[in-house]
Amino acid sequence: MNPSWMEGTPRHGFSPRSDGSFWRPSQPAFWLFTALMAGGALTVASQQLTYLSAYPGAWLLSVVLLAITAIPAAVVIYRFDQFEPEPVSMILAAVLWGGLVAISFAGLTNSYFLDLLQNAMSPGAFQSWGAAIVAPFDEELYKGAGLVILFLIARDEIDGVMDGLVYGAMIGLGFQTVENIQYFVHAAANSHGGGQITPVLSSFVLRVLISGVYSHTLFTALTGFGFAYYVTRVDRSRRTRVAVAALFAALAVAAHFVWNSPLLDSFAGRSSASIVLALVLKGLPFLMLLVILAVFARRRERAGFERLIAVEEGTDVLSHEEVHSLVSGRRRRAARRRMARQKGPMGRAVLKSLQREQMNLALFHTKIREEDHPGLERQRDKVRRLRARLAAIPDVG
Repeated sequence: MNPSWMEGTPRHGFSPRSDGSFWRPSQPAFWLFTALMAGGALTVASQQLTYLSAYPGAWLLSVVLLAITAIPAAVVIYRFDQFEPEPVSMILAAVLWGGLVAISFAGLTNSYFLDLLQNAMSPGAFQSWGAAIVAPFDEELYKGAGLVILFLIARDEIDGVMDGLVYGAMIGLGFQTVENIQYFVHAAANSHGGGQITPVLSSFVLRVLISGVYSHTLFTALTGFGFAYYVTRVDRSRRTRVAVAALFAALAVAAHFVWNSPLLDSFAGRSSASIVLALVLKGLPFLMLLVILAVFARRRERAGFERLIAVEEGTDVLSHEEVHSLVSGRRRRAARRRMARQKGPMGRAVLKSLQREQMNLALFHTKIREEDHPGLERQRDKVRRLRARLAAIPDVG
């Protein structure tokens, strides 16, 4: 979202409703992304084919289980930005960066530094602390690099802290999904005659159903929040923005470190209930922090949107009832469902377009200050035409 919705300071270069396409070959970062994506895809594909050939049942079950959980999770994350959902192509690029590029580089780096660490620590200490010492730093670095390269490709698509949170969470979700396949198949490989299905199901319950919300999706969302603050809050000093970005990057590493560490392992004991409680205690504080930040950002965006659209409220382009509906994604969807019952699928589609163009009025007001500006008048005419088109559709009953 544009930061002026929250802070009253329009960002230089903002343009309402860009085309939103990831395909921007004029940007050098686009070709860097493409090259890294190709290399990551080859690495991950080779690994997955190895898993499939060695443990076909475990691999197929892993993919199915993760698909039925990762897809709904992506929808929830996508819808959290209720005023300007991110372009689907950009969201897909974020997921692919996490699931192909970041995880490929992290795998190589983890192997190298874990080998070094193994020679420098006792076997017991390495077993307990190795993953906590190495993985949080390099994995968060590679996932965070995805935020930077996406910004360099499409600067206009990261224009508020909510955008950073969404893109960070999507990168983390991609990383987490591919990593879970590795863990599930390895569990089957180490089951010692216990079959392929039970180890996968046990790992799925532990890593997804119980602790899935505390993993990479959470870590990289924190990084994304701080990164977006740095690139969008141009009304703040550079020192402040660097400090905030560094703080959230450190929080992401800290959350990852705590999660991988043996902290609370002695408290967990052997019972399932105590293990679950230990996992919750490790991840819940960081999750609560992220939820508080996200809710606060949404409220600020909503308040900013209401201020920007107030000048249009009560005119022929925006009624009081429509404003009440527009400020909530849930209410917008409910209005479209009512319209579908009244005027059928066509009515629903036109209302969706009408809502989008009405919200564009607020986006135009972040850039244009003159109320009679030709650009604003053209946008109002779009709304009027859609309103007339909607009125002309007969009721289905």
